[in-house]
Amino acid sequence: MRIGIDARFLTHPQKGGFKTYSENLVAALACVDDRNEYVLYLDRAPDQNTKIPHQSNFSYKVLKQLPGVGMPWREQVEISLQTARDRIDLLHSPCLTAPLLHACPLVMTIHDTIWLFHQKYSRANSFSLHWKLMEWYQVTVPRIASRRASAVLTVSQLSKNDIVRHLGIDPAFVHVTHAAVSSFFQPVDDPGRALSLRTKYGLDAKYILGIGSADPRKNIKTLVNSYALLPESLRAEYHLAIVWTAPVLAESISARIQDLGIGQYVHFLYQVPDEDLVFLYNEASLFVFPSLYEGFGLPVLEAMACGTPVVAANTSSIPEVAGDAAYLVEPTDTKGISTAMMQVLSDDKIASEMVQKGLKRNTMFSWEKCARETLLVYNQTLLSRQAIK
Repeated sequence: MRIGIDARFLTHPQKGGFKTYSENLVAALACVDDRNEYVLYLDRAPDQNTKIPHQSNFSYKVLKQLPGVGMPWREQVEISLQTARDRIDLLHSPCLTAPLLHACPLVMTIHDTIWLFHQKYSRANSFSLHWKLMEWYQVTVPRIASRRASAVLTVSQLSKNDIVRHLGIDPAFVHVTHAAVSSFFQPVDDPGRALSLRTKYGLDAKYILGIGSADPRKNIKTLVNSYALLPESLRAEYHLAIVWTAPVLAESISARIQDLGIGQYVHFLYQVPDEDLVFLYNEASLFVFPSLYEGFGLPVLEAMACGTPVVAANTSSIPEVAGDAAYLVEPTDTKGISTAMMQVLSDDKIASEMVQKGLKRNTMFSWEKCARETLLVYNQTLLSRQAIK
């Protein structure tokens, strides 16, 4: 079987999300499957940081993009033409959008349905024509492509339920293949490196960790408001460190921090590489993730994998991922989040139990398992197509 994968995010500079999924899934497929042939379709030439498998059954091709049209042209024209020329038996589009015309069966990964509710969950202040056109593309194309796909993969049962409900797809064609953390997220005992890292980011020995992005649904304002409710003695002992994966909202959050009078206790961390993030998780006394909606909520597992207790939202897929290993709170309950933070920070027994539960919970998810389940869907899809013929 010749399998094509739209692997454009392997060379994409933006971290997280689709890039994390693409890199880990491709790497895991290379580990579990030496029988099928894979062609990875990239959007630019790979460099030394691009994670492309070296196995002989993996190859890649860089597809052309037209200036001004970019990704839509590549996805709707170039991939369709190239997969036909390459005689691909099955195409996997792992990053929400997909070709509307394809000569072979299509498998799509739809991670969540946030894109259907962009006014509620995503940036609402971007009014450029380019942004509006891309927003239209990323809402319209998945709606059509998902109905033409032979199978849809998603990363949680919550997302499957949302896809079935909002897109009207038969649940028999939607398959849950849980995501997982990258292998380097694990407990690390290196006091020297930990001290160096705290010095680099200006952190004290004890801190609470949060992660912010360009997306308001990460709910960092509520995290800051909840932190401000902690007793001053606890804030002095445990500063708040916020890692920004994109600084779009940092200015408004900074203004809120100043209004609350807690500026001396809060640190913003920018351009944090993954190797530093692992240590930041490890050294944190607590990780707080009050996101309003997640298709999977990978940071929760990343923190657990590093042996850090977690306070997180009790909404969307987060309970499915966290199980009983996190302290779950209503994400808009500022006082409730503050109380949860205080209880974990003030009780070593509770914190220790959460760490052990978190480490155990993380072992339930793996990229190898995800890859094997994905490969099973590939095989089932082709067998179904052959049976129809």
